[in-house]
Amino acid sequence: MPRPGWVTLGMANGIEQSTTDNRRVSRSRVLLTGLIVYGGGMFTCDCKFRSLSASGARIAVTQHMPFPDRFYLINIRDGVAYDVVVVWNKGLELGVKTESALSLTAKTGYAIERLKQLWLAKAPR
Repeated sequence: MPRPGWVTLGMANGIEQSTTDNRRVSRSRVLLTGLIVYGGGMFTCDCKFRSLSASGARIAVTQHMPFPDRFYLINIRDGVAYDVVVVWNKGLELGVKTESALSLTAKTGYAIERLKQLWLAKAPR
């Protein structure tokens, strides 16, 4: 029996597929390099953006780690650090909600400088 709001397209491995998407903002599928930063810049973890929108992202990591509920997520290509909150965690994939975004090419200050250093260390030259 399909869940309310879902249209069953078929059962692939027992999983219902839906034609409706209840997100307020559409997200774009991407494959971008990212960096998770927490603990005041002391801890980092490489990641990949799988989808991205103005309100959040779906990211993938290569190993299970106990991430905090809130951290910075750096988009290496664009030089942007997002202050994010974890909405869901499925082990190697996380869904995050963007609280704010900081341009690492323009801002100054100690916390921003640490994020900028981490970004520059990963950015292609």
